[in-house]
Amino acid sequence: MITVGSFHVRHARYEDLDRVEELDRLFGDVALSREYFEAWLKHHPEGFLVAEFNERIYAYSMVILVWGDQISENWMVDTGGGTCSTHTPGGDHLYAVSIASQKPEAARALFIVSRRLFATSSLYRTVIFGRLPRFREWVVKQGYDPQTLTRPQKQKLLDRYISHPNDPYQVFYEGMNFMADGGVVDYLEGDEPSLNCALRLYWSNPYYRPLYDRAVVSMPSLQTASGDTRLSRR
Repeated sequence: MITVGSFHVRHARYEDLDRVEELDRLFGDVALSREYFEAWLKHHPEGFLVAEFNERIYAYSMVILVWGDQISENWMVDTGGGTCSTHTPGGDHLYAVSIASQKPEAARALFIVSRRLFATSSLYRTVIFGRLPRFREWVVKQGYDPQTLTRPQKQKLLDRYISHPNDPYQVFYEGMNFMADGGVVDYLEGDEPSLNCALRLYWSNPYYRPLYDRAVVSMPSLQTASGDTRLSRR
């Protein structure tokens, strides 16, 4: 367990899944089912974290390791149909599969812990494809019918949208020092508020040292990465 501000971050357990499902319903139509979370615990439990305060969970996150050339910029493909079966222990990218939070401070705690684990390993970069839940609303305000947009039109509008941070998700990620690197069309099917689109963001590891081959690289555990277990004071 690692303490960040008021939150304790630890690995998820099976008994947490009811609360994790409840948090994930914040995603609306793209919320995941219990089967996904059970698969995550099976394929990569080390990457499944929760942030709690007074023994109540306020956020969860799931990350996997992949090689950069594995990333197709499609959530279903990149995550093995949402099961995290694509997790590759030797991968050089930390890929954010999903995060849901009731409090921004809880999500921030998860990112801080993931970044600490990331920085003390031989990983090159963290990549996030962030939802843009106000994009559809913005498109309509520009006078377009979302149902009739061609892919090139959607890409052009998406590029305009992210050039001026309109979306609270984008503001949050950039506030965590992630670098926005363009929009991705048709990333997450069924995400109607985002028109299935996402914002690509990176955080590069300043401690990265390239490996000579694709040797297996393990993520440190919370215990070995925690140090004195307190990352900030508030």
